[in-house]
Amino acid sequence: MEGPLRGWSLVTATGLVCLLSYFFIKLYDARRLIWERQKLGLPVAPGHSFLFGHLLFFKKALDKLPPNAHYQNALGDIARQYFQQEGCYYFDTWPVSGILLVVVSPHIANQIHANPNMSMQRPPLLPRFFKPIAGGPNMFDMREHEWKPWRTVFSRAFSAENIVSLIPNMVEETLVFMETLQALAKQNKSFYLDLTTLRFTIDVIGKTILQIRWHQANGETNPFEYFNLVRKSIHWWNGRQMDKYIGSELDKRYAEYQADPNDKRSKAIIDLVLQNHIPHSHDQKPTVLGDGLDPSFRAFATSQIRLFVFAGHDSTSSTICYIFHLLSQTPAALSNLRREHSQVLGAELADVLSLLKSKPNIVNNLPYTTAVIKEALRLFPPGGCSRAGQATVSLRSDSGKQCPTDHVAAVFTIHSELQRSPVYWKRPDEFLPDRWLVKPDHELYPVKGAYRAFEIGPRNCVAQAFVMTELKVILACLVRQFDFLPAYEEFDRLNPQKGKKEVKKTYRGERAYQVEEGAAHPADHYPCRVAVREHW
Repeated sequence: MEGPLRGWSLVTATGLVCLLSYFFIKLYDARRLIWERQKLGLPVAPGHSFLFGHLLFFKKALDKLPPNAHYQNALGDIARQYFQQEGCYYFDTWPVSGILLVVVSPHIANQIHANPNMSMQRPPLLPRFFKPIAGGPNMFDMREHEWKPWRTVFSRAFSAENIVSLIPNMVEETLVFMETLQALAKQNKSFYLDLTTLRFTIDVIGKTILQIRWHQANGETNPFEYFNLVRKSIHWWNGRQMDKYIGSELDKRYAEYQADPNDKRSKAIIDLVLQNHIPHSHDQKPTVLGDGLDPSFRAFATSQIRLFVFAGHDSTSSTICYIFHLLSQTPAALSNLRREHSQVLGAELADVLSLLKSKPNIVNNLPYTTAVIKEALRLFPPGGCSRAGQATVSLRSDSGKQCPTDHVAAVFTIHSELQRSPVYWKRPDEFLPDRWLVKPDHELYPVKGAYRAFEIGPRNCVAQAFVMTELKVILACLVRQFDFLPAYEEFDRLNPQKGKKEVKKTYRGERAYQVEEGAAHPADHYPCRVAVREHW
């Protein structure tokens, strides 16, 4: 026995030596890239070490935040403290991911989307994050050659004409949400607005993407109801349930289209995607269809719809919370918004609902409402933007330094810092919807490229017009009906901190700071109270 055991010990030791050798070679390569950039005088975050890169420095930055604050806040704080004149910096996170080039300047971000080699390419690390959400390749993480045909399909589905046709469905779901808010107002208790709006927005997405209502009485169980990104053990099961549910809806719509290719009824996004996929003859008539939906198309379409269901309800829910939060803190803006709705939409709720259904294009006549939404998205963007580094591409910092992106895992634009930076915005932390209505020579007029809530360039958000329309409809129906008041003081009183160490509860003076829960959401799910207004 001694001989075989000695042999296995030798094999094990050899394997460990090889693994350690490989690890330290990769470690040295990663650190060497940072050292080279430091020698060139390029912006590199301080606190770099051979063993840990910037990870320990990053932990110190995170420790200055409230315990659950979004990590992008820490990256933004580093930029604000050390690199305001540069607008970017290198950050070494290997072996967690790799070297990042963090961008907080609109001028550098504009270079990214203007460069065809960089604007199209997502970082290789994204599929790992989006796998549990979409279940496979999707428009967010696809490489350029895969992404282009799908962008064309969904661009047609999210055209202005199609979006307007979906407004009556948005109104119907908002009326259901209105009943929920009326019941909460009657209870006269605080509740979590973020959780309430999540349920509402997934209903809106269900109605507009799939033409179904998730929570209908006696209906089929919603496979998304227990979708939880944190519980990895159920990702596989959730994925199968979602694929099965969406796939059956695709098959059902395909069968309906076979039966009546010229059906002119109001179409959900899923119907429009199918119509764009099915070939037409030169006279625009549908060609003869096969017995079933093409399996490859079915699989890809399922992944895209899963992505839209997640992104469409998650980020929109957060934005609704922040709009009502900011309006509750800014009475003048709230008054202006209500005045616009009275002037354009009428004084009675019944008239508003009728007008939105009969003349849905009227939402395009609400400039102050649009400004309110854009300003809320400026102050509280739901995410950031990442692109893959390119061997042949360098980005010019605000001070004029050429920053190569070769061997960069991701060029990461931090929207939450860029859109509040005092370098590019006047009165950056104030909620000022008027900045979106002033003339170009006004000091509040935004710097080109400094607003990127939906990103800019060829891979911007394909559904941004849909989101803006949805938010305008929601505000048109609710903002004169209800008053929202944050209830953080009540929440903190009922949930006292544990232990002797004082826990920070605000970020830059904001109690409703952003936390990472898919998209960025308000802390503690935004506890609040709602009251029904006696008079519009």
